[in-house]
Amino acid sequence: MTPGPSDTDQPVETDGATETLYASLASHGALPYLFIGSGISRRYLDLPDWEGLLRQFATEAGEDFNFHLATANGDLPTAATSIARVFHQIWWKDDRYADQRAAYSSIVRDEEGGLKVAISEYIRTHDTLAAGVPGVDDQSLAAEIALLGSAVVDGVITTNYDSLTDQLFQSFQPYIGQDELMMSDAQFIAETYKIHGAATQPLSLVLTKGDYDRFSNRNHYLAAKLLTIFAEHPVIFVGYSLGDEYLNEILDNIATAVGPERLGELGKRIYFVEWSADPSAPTLIEQTSIERGGSRLPITRIDTHSFEWLWEALSRLERPFPAAILRELRKHVFDLVTHPDPSQTREVVRAIPIDGDEGNEYRVVFGVGAFSEKDLQNLSTIGRTLTRDDIEQDVLGVRRRALDPQNVLLSGIPDAIRPGPTSNLPVHKYLLESGRISPDGSIEFDDLPEVVKQLAEKPLTASAQSVARFNREVQGVLKTPREVMDSSYATYFKLECLILLDPSGYTTDDLREVLVELYGTEEASSPYLRALFRKVLCLYDRRRALEAAEITAA
Repeated sequence: MTPGPSDTDQPVETDGATETLYASLASHGALPYLFIGSGISRRYLDLPDWEGLLRQFATEAGEDFNFHLATANGDLPTAATSIARVFHQIWWKDDRYADQRAAYSSIVRDEEGGLKVAISEYIRTHDTLAAGVPGVDDQSLAAEIALLGSAVVDGVITTNYDSLTDQLFQSFQPYIGQDELMMSDAQFIAETYKIHGAATQPLSLVLTKGDYDRFSNRNHYLAAKLLTIFAEHPVIFVGYSLGDEYLNEILDNIATAVGPERLGELGKRIYFVEWSADPSAPTLIEQTSIERGGSRLPITRIDTHSFEWLWEALSRLERPFPAAILRELRKHVFDLVTHPDPSQTREVVRAIPIDGDEGNEYRVVFGVGAFSEKDLQNLSTIGRTLTRDDIEQDVLGVRRRALDPQNVLLSGIPDAIRPGPTSNLPVHKYLLESGRISPDGSIEFDDLPEVVKQLAEKPLTASAQSVARFNREVQGVLKTPREVMDSSYATYFKLECLILLDPSGYTTDDLREVLVELYGTEEASSPYLRALFRKVLCLYDRRRALEAAEITAA
């Protein structure tokens, strides 16, 4: 991908980069998509890129990566295939991979599966935003992460295998690999597309020559799907090089689908961010062009060392409705119109005033206007989607209207929030209010979705490092949540201390008081701190519910 001459005599050099980019993005009339590459994972998680992973696991196999690369004539996918074949023998026989074999041997059916499992397991143990990674330990990068987590975007596309995007955009529905995206009911709102697979599904990884050939052979189908995004949204490429071969292939297919006469229109929505290693270099925002199939594709190129201003520009964008609600609304209307009950014809959808009478003849309407008190008492009747904030505020007792426990357990959590395997979400309040918690603490889970049981029984533990530090410095010294929160320790350690405190030394009201004060503050705004806060909130929820069950029995 060769940059062409700038459309201006000199690149725009600006101290007001945030305002410049914000104004440019806001002018499109649609929220942007992020297209995220390995540079972002290196920046915040210190994870190696594709070549770095291959080098690392070649070394684990006792092989010289450079030998395999030279034998492959410099072709990385071919080198990956060669390394996978050597690694195959080691993975099946070496004691180091005994646990992996126990978990995955039933699904590994070729010479490449062992390497994919080993890489996936490595990534899964190193991709959490927690102490020990740059996005938490480095103050400037932690500030970037906090802003990135609040970015207002309609979706994310990534070729990375890790879970960073899942942690930052927890309400987004992920689609893993080409198959899930192309065969799904994707709504293109509040979704993440992991087009090269994910470590949570090891065999989905696009890693070797065969994987890339299959990916390339089907790339025009993927391009057709992604064209929906490129035709309507600005797309910000970040974490890539302008010379990335496989990114260029995707762009080539999209450019071909658009046609040369509309390349100019397409290019106006493409922003390409390149990282500058020089911290003293000014941020540059320039109009330039790249060659695509013999034609010039205009793009906005950004050269920057810090990404803080970039994520700040995205966090300033505004959305009229929460993304998750829009996605669900779009999906439900789409299903009703295109997939009605077999006994019915396709639906007619109309937008009418919410208090109007003309909607009586239609089964599907959008209500527009002010909600009545009755509507607000039962938001499910007007299509409102439950959020994590609703649950958290309800458990803390700061929500204006209480949630219906049956609706929360049966549909709100599994269908609207869809918590992942690493999520912490309080459920004991609703189990108690549904009469499912006995005085002895046992819980009746019959007829409930499995995810509710998983959330209720998920261990709430602190990191080994924090446990050791707590035992050394805090135990017996700080005994109440207030004393912990008033201490000079870092916020992440305070939250871990709340998990470790002896519950006999304070009341649940003491714990609730500090949680209410901390909830929604800038102090607990980073994704890592939010995750810790939610763990403590679950601890409070369990204690409160079990105490209430005992009191009721007495």
